Amino acid sequence: MSQRMGWIMGAVAVILAAGLRLWQIDSLPPGFHFDEAFEGMEAWRILLEPSYRPVWLTGNFGVPPLNAYLNALGFGLARAAGGEAGPTAMRVVAALLGVLGVAAVMGLADEMRRWLPDQLSPALPWLSGLMLAGMRWHLHFSRMGIEPVMVPLIWAAALWALLRGWRTGAWQAFALSGALMALGMYAYQGAWVIPFLLAATALHLLWQGWQEQAQRTRRLVGLGMAGTVALAGVLPLALFFVQHPDSILMRPTQLAIVGETSSPADGTVGSALWATVKMFGPFGLPGDPDPRRNMPGLPALNVWQALPFYLGLALAVWRVRRPVYAALAMGLVGLLLPGVLSEYAPHFHRILGAAGPAALLGGLGLDAIWQGTRWIASPRGARVGPVMALALLAGGTVQAAHTYFVRWAHLPDLYYAFDVGLWETGQWVAAQAADQPDQPFYISPRGAEHPTLAFAWRERPGAGARVPRPVTFDGRTVFPLTAGINPVPEQYVVIEHEDWRTPLLLPEVLPAATSTPISVDLDGAVYARVYTRPAQSEAARPPRYALGEASNGLALGDGIALLGVDVLPEPPRAGASLYVQAHWRVTAAPEQDWTVFVHVVAADGTVVAGYDRPPGNGALPTPRWQPGWRVLDEVEVPLPSDLPPSDYGLRLGLYTRDGQQLPSHGAGVTLGAVTIAAPE
Repeated sequence: MSQRMGWIMGAVAVILAAGLRLWQIDSLPPGFHFDEAFEGMEAWRILLEPSYRPVWLTGNFGVPPLNAYLNALGFGLARAAGGEAGPTAMRVVAALLGVLGVAAVMGLADEMRRWLPDQLSPALPWLSGLMLAGMRWHLHFSRMGIEPVMVPLIWAAALWALLRGWRTGAWQAFALSGALMALGMYAYQGAWVIPFLLAATALHLLWQGWQEQAQRTRRLVGLGMAGTVALAGVLPLALFFVQHPDSILMRPTQLAIVGETSSPADGTVGSALWATVKMFGPFGLPGDPDPRRNMPGLPALNVWQALPFYLGLALAVWRVRRPVYAALAMGLVGLLLPGVLSEYAPHFHRILGAAGPAALLGGLGLDAIWQGTRWIASPRGARVGPVMALALLAGGTVQAAHTYFVRWAHLPDLYYAFDVGLWETGQWVAAQAADQPDQPFYISPRGAEHPTLAFAWRERPGAGARVPRPVTFDGRTVFPLTAGINPVPEQYVVIEHEDWRTPLLLPEVLPAATSTPISVDLDGAVYARVYTRPAQSEAARPPRYALGEASNGLALGDGIALLGVDVLPEPPRAGASLYVQAHWRVTAAPEQDWTVFVHVVAADGTVVAGYDRPPGNGALPTPRWQPGWRVLDEVEVPLPSDLPPSDYGLRLGLYTRDGQQLPSHGAGVTLGAVTIAAPE
């Protein structure tokens, strides 16, 4: 094969990789799931806040920051081009990183060929590149805005630089290898094994080439330079971990074996190892079962790709004394290690780095097939090997593309796996709030602590007046509304997939409200619905047991009054739960963070049952209450099973951590007697 043809085929590999990774990138994957949205919010902060330059992202169990910085750059370029800083921009960044990974694998294959020109043909680089370009495992994560796609790129580029430095003695290559090792520490925890893999390769190189005295000193200096650059690059992160030792333990703790894998596992490293070995197929249905990470159950490689992979793996093991072969074998094992030593094996997300050595091993197998018939005298016979290699590549790529773009893309599970409903709901609320900034918006049960919603509601420079965020609450325990007659319409967005209670309560409290679906899943079930309370409508459902004045209730202090309570069931029974729904009236914005208590009291004053917690179990604390609200807050009080049937007193009040109490006398408001019946 001529050098010109090699360059052409390399370009084909890059173009194929780009085409598969950018095709329909604005719609596939759908939605905007938690991990992407978290890093999107971090990237947004990096873009807009010059003082925010983290070396570690402390949220989401701790995340290295490199991907967030790259996405901040992507957001900036998207905005400069008139586009939107959002999921598509992040996924384009991932796609470009995937294409660069294909190029890096071809570069490493070319360096391997230079080491062993008598064994490896000039076709190896583009055979390996096409293998990775058409690998569904790598393709999948090249289209998601999260960080694992960087690992095969960094591993291949760092190993290329090390081998090139060793072969040529160029200090720049050694320094680049060290810089890439350091970069991996900021990329993804799965890349933290790369320095150890390169160190093992360097030891192998020293062992094999120790007799070459002419190059020994230069190579030792080069390795020292690589180590020095790597240590200098990782120093800021190391200092951060010294100051925050808990941060480094968050993700490893999450990854520890706890007994759940995709195989019929016993929670041991052995079961995780077997699940990981099976992931390359074709052994039944051994792959990652999570639709966010895989076509559930399918192996990482289809049969067209598995055949050359296993052939290349056999060749690498057979020739493992040669450093370039040993580096591939060690790379495969080492980059799979985070999955073997973690839960849910084989976790395709965590071990994506192994796609790099897997593609090169597949390239070795394809290259062996390519050269396998060169001894045949007939020109037609000599072409059998190349035709077979190209047929395997074509078959593997076509099947991978069909599986991803046809089979996986139409899975109903993607709606929930990628938070499609939550993303659609967040975007709807953001658009409506921007158009109607004076209209109150409420949403249950999710809040802005979820990155998908937070990203939809983020502040946008140049958007004019600040768009107010909706009031978030958990309708399963608390419900806020404008007391009396509302001057403007109010919108209640309910994620009915999670909040079953609000759709039952809201029509009773706001009978004039109308409802409209916002998001419907692929099975036709309503995920989220908006209830619109028209202007000048009056709330209903007053408390069954009223206190104080009919409209103002019993004033307790700090802008809080108690209108009354509802008590259910009637009668409550020992061993069950007593539900007390307090109707609060907010006359002024509370200044304190109050905790609500409900106590069941015996005749002698002894508290026999009770429950203390912030309003809505913390979903709507009193500092977020607004003047003019009525807040329906339900407290569940577990009743002891041995509680004697009798009449008991019921008390309710509020207190703060520093000892303040409402009412100020501290005993609470006596709500009257409640009769507790014997257990059924």
